[in-house]
Amino acid sequence: MFEVQSVDYAKHKFFNIRDYGAVGDGQIDDTHAIVETIAKCMEGGGVFYIPTGTFVVRSSLIFKTNYRFTITGDGLSSVLLWEFDDHLIVILSQDGSELSHLTIRDFAITSRAVLKPLDKFAIYAQDLVQSQIEHIIINSNDSKSSPVSSGIAMVGVADTNTIRDVIMWKIKGTGIQIGYGSEIRILGGRIVGAGVRFDQSIGIHCTGNNGGVHVDNTDIIGLGIGMLIDNSSGVGSNREIFISHATIDSNGRGLIIRDNSYVSIIGIWAASSTIDQVFIDVNTTALLSISGGTIFNGGVYECPKQPDWCNGLTVHSGTFILNGVEIRNNNGRGIWIPNKSVTQYQIISCRIFANGQGLNVTGSSFMITNNVCNSNQLPNTISGTETSIVMNNLGC
Repeated sequence: MFEVQSVDYAKHKFFNIRDYGAVGDGQIDDTHAIVETIAKCMEGGGVFYIPTGTFVVRSSLIFKTNYRFTITGDGLSSVLLWEFDDHLIVILSQDGSELSHLTIRDFAITSRAVLKPLDKFAIYAQDLVQSQIEHIIINSNDSKSSPVSSGIAMVGVADTNTIRDVIMWKIKGTGIQIGYGSEIRILGGRIVGAGVRFDQSIGIHCTGNNGGVHVDNTDIIGLGIGMLIDNSSGVGSNREIFISHATIDSNGRGLIIRDNSYVSIIGIWAASSTIDQVFIDVNTTALLSISGGTIFNGGVYECPKQPDWCNGLTVHSGTFILNGVEIRNNNGRGIWIPNKSVTQYQIISCRIFANGQGLNVTGSSFMITNNVCNSNQLPNTISGTETSIVMNNLGC
């Protein structure tokens, strides 16, 4: 599944955990040997190597240094068994400053033996910048007794980092948590929840004051919230979030915006989430731009809590531009704007069909033009047209 990148180990100090006594049979506790290997690697940096094997870990692996280092394995045949209830891999700088130019790649993490608090992560990095995490699988050998709590956290400063082709299965907490900074790229991969929809799980959580977050071609499936953009860290609103051809599917809610960020989505697939596919909360000045794609509730034909659930796009504040999008098969409303404070939005060249109701909108100074509506169960409700333009629509 993953292409393991070759490393010219001759150019690096190389620390193989087997050389320090790790066995890797999946039974013997390898923690002491791994910790000893880390200590040697942290003295001057280098390559921390996890060979093929299944290595039992029963306390946090703390990498604390100001030197550059790499954590790498042989691919999915290199497995760390996470058998305790705290963070597994912890990345810290020696003096509390930013830590840069790290690479973590090419191994698997499997949760086993104990139930973990939801705020404990497989990889927990503080003030990490200009670094890469790639080609990792995070899973569990028993999703009921020892599920994966959370995946990757970049707390504090998170700047110019890339998470590439990381796959997470049966997440009960947060898949990826992003701190403040800029230029975070999440490329490919999957974040899959336990399929409960109404638990506390979040696929991707932007916690505040990050700009240039890019989510490209990533699957976010089966969580309480697919992606949450807010200021829960208290450091300020996020700035720019870019989502391209990602799949946000079968969650309790798909995408939630609770701050004043600019969110640009190209080729949206927001589908089969129960409450809303895309939701902007109250008291924001958010700007959402969606160009192309589908907002679709095909997996939730029966709505458990009408009239407020099972909607496509719900906007309580801020504004948005919706251009060339299919809004279909939402058993509630295709597009719902209940508050007059939502202003200057545009719905252009969309196909709105087979919803409980296509449009139920109000506001001021908006444009609804060149759309096609058909096969919706209830007629549209559009108010606030005195200061707005509603024209050249077919069936709307």
